[in-house]
Amino acid sequence: MEIKNHKIETVEIQNLSDYLKQYPWDAEWAKFEKPIDTLWEFELAENIESLWPWLIDTSSFNKRIGIPEMKYVEKEGKLFGTSKNAGIQMEWEEVPWEWEYCKGINNARIYSKGLARYVRTRYIVEKLSENRTKLTVYFGWIPRGIFGKLILPFGMKQLFQSYQKGLLGILEDIETKKKNDNAINLKNVFKAEEPISESLKIKQIRENLIREGIDVTLIDRVIHYILSEDENELYRIRIKKLALDWKIPLGNLLVLFLHGCRQGLFTLSWDVICPHCRGVRSELSNLGDIPTQDSCDVCGIDFESTKLNTIEITFHIHPSIREVQKRYFCAAEPSTKAHIRFQKTVPPQTEYITNLLLNDGIFRLRIAGEKKYNMLELQPSSSETIRWAIGETEPEIIAKPLPEIRIYNTETSPRTFIIEEKKEDSYSLRPAELFNFQDFRDLFTEEAIASDLQLDIGIQTILFTDIVGSTRFYFSEGDTGAFKEVRDHFVQVFRIVKEHKGAVVKTIGDAVMAAFSSPLNSLLASIDLQNVFQISPENRIQIRISLHAGSCLAVNLNSNIDYFGNTVNYASKLQGIADAGEIAFSEVIFRDSEVRNHLKETGTKVRKVSFRLPWSEEEDPAYKLVYETK
Repeated sequence: MEIKNHKIETVEIQNLSDYLKQYPWDAEWAKFEKPIDTLWEFELAENIESLWPWLIDTSSFNKRIGIPEMKYVEKEGKLFGTSKNAGIQMEWEEVPWEWEYCKGINNARIYSKGLARYVRTRYIVEKLSENRTKLTVYFGWIPRGIFGKLILPFGMKQLFQSYQKGLLGILEDIETKKKNDNAINLKNVFKAEEPISESLKIKQIRENLIREGIDVTLIDRVIHYILSEDENELYRIRIKKLALDWKIPLGNLLVLFLHGCRQGLFTLSWDVICPHCRGVRSELSNLGDIPTQDSCDVCGIDFESTKLNTIEITFHIHPSIREVQKRYFCAAEPSTKAHIRFQKTVPPQTEYITNLLLNDGIFRLRIAGEKKYNMLELQPSSSETIRWAIGETEPEIIAKPLPEIRIYNTETSPRTFIIEEKKEDSYSLRPAELFNFQDFRDLFTEEAIASDLQLDIGIQTILFTDIVGSTRFYFSEGDTGAFKEVRDHFVQVFRIVKEHKGAVVKTIGDAVMAAFSSPLNSLLASIDLQNVFQISPENRIQIRISLHAGSCLAVNLNSNIDYFGNTVNYASKLQGIADAGEIAFSEVIFRDSEVRNHLKETGTKVRKVSFRLPWSEEEDPAYKLVYETK
């Protein structure tokens, strides 16, 4: 068969005995009558890296080939599944999966009801050439009774045909995605079978969003997406991934989704994420409901939910628009934990040797159920072999890309060894990204952190403005005149901060505290502010500005989301060296690579000054911008 220059060759392998010698049945199951073993081989005209994400998403694949829907319940760290196949009720315990990146996956189920007592499955993936991959698929069944012995062989023959068609469908989808990753049909946005009341509501929401100034093409695209996309894609909408897939600025999409929440199109969820498996442990509708502690029974750990990168913000379609439920056709553990590149349970006092198909990067080595981990950095001109033994491995290991790894379980019980990417999830929308987004602060004024909570939001850039000579200004203008000009000044500050992707955290008298994710954006905002309030006879308000970046905590102050910590204090005190029309900033801002590049490209000069820390006798280097106002 050929599909758009893709070819798949399939054959039922005859050397099943060789496979069973390499992967024999455990003694626990070998005592039963002869199992039903099946081995298939598929040669796919596609490179192994492109195929891997599709192969490990076994839930989507099972749906593609017509496997019935499954229900899963988590109990005490174990996953239990149920389904009904041809009217027969199936119930089982899911055995934890094992996988190696671009090499293979395997899992098993222990059945309490159904045609089988036990089933084990394995995919083996091998690179044949740059654009050709061999996939070996194995199923082994321990049937339950005479009915299972009769039905299961017949079912496997049908499944073989389904696999052929399913894999061809994957190749076709990969080809389509490569050709047009951004294709979408915006016609027929509203489906004829939808209730008319629902369509009318969506039309009203659409008009309201247009009145907010949101691009109508983007509105229509989002509406089409939420009405036509697969339920699993819509269960937790991660707009960072959506923005990347659609190749549009995140801010544009975030504005639409935030306004959509206010219009009843979406709901917003604060999700507590396990730092190990990255699974959702709690879904909360309010920021104030975030607990200080949470736990993951699957990973066997307790963790602080206030730490950096343990909270993710996702969106859900409002149930009045469309009822969306998470539907499973397989547990698909490797797909749900894509950052984990290796997971293997090693028997006690046993060594396991393999070659990792991992290139340059930093990874964490950890044992399931333990918080501590070892670091692994892969870089050229290093060791070719890694030895990983419980309690005997160096805290930091350096090895060549594609290394051999020797894992030794020194314990008296089986242990699960895990290798995961250290880099953070690029698709996660974090609290600081919302807190630094002015539209969120304007639209969600009721959102507040619990009064006893301190949320780690990582590195932030803090900007302070202050009106110079405000006391004299109030005296000369009187309260009424001064109030009008100060109010207009606030309008300008809010506008410029927002234009440069920052947010005003609070006002203090006639001063402003703002936050940015980018030091460069804070500097550009500062320059624009000084251009607006440049010293001149016509402009009676002059300001001074200070900038600093560092770690911050988000806290509750007067029921608002405020920032706290040494970084905030430092930025505030830095104002003491700035005069009217000046921008003072710290060494951290000056050393930022984007800031340095901007200063170099624009020919902007800075002047180094000393800044005495109010809380010590030491002095820190600080800088003032030397620029010409417009």
